[in-house]
Amino acid sequence: MAARAFMIAMAAWPLAAGPVSADGAPGLESFAEAEALVRALGADAPAGAAVRLMVYDDPGAFLEETAAKYEARLDDEGVARLSLAALAPGPYAFVAYLDENGDGRLNRGGLLGRPKEPYAFSNGVKPKLRRPRFEEAKIDVAPGAVVVITLEN
Repeated sequence: MAARAFMIAMAAWPLAAGPVSADGAPGLESFAEAEALVRALGADAPAGAAVRLMVYDDPGAFLEETAAKYEARLDDEGVARLSLAALAPGPYAFVAYLDENGDGRLNRGGLLGRPKEPYAFSNGVKPKLRRPRFEEAKIDVAPGAVVVITLEN
């Protein structure tokens, strides 16, 4: 399957001076409103496809118990919007994926149960043969912060 890239930008509150990039992705400025923008870059994801974002705030429950879940749909330009205004400033780890079949789950299969749908962790964490740790994926979200996550197949 060909590699596809998506970008998720999350803005907590529009008060800070500039963006914080989790993986160095270019092209984003600070936002005037509290929202997350999801752009499909060079992908053939259809309009209406669901992007799901899971938020974790407890290192002991990372990947087990979410602090919040968000969903957005891609529009005709490949952009979806999420409001993250409900998040208090602090450390969070994010997991995002494109729900290609719309079943509300990150589908797994094959050897070791690797995800079949494009997914990514905050901070660009890509562990091999182990689960990522909260400390690796942790991002300090402050008012106005913008976090960028790139999804790959």
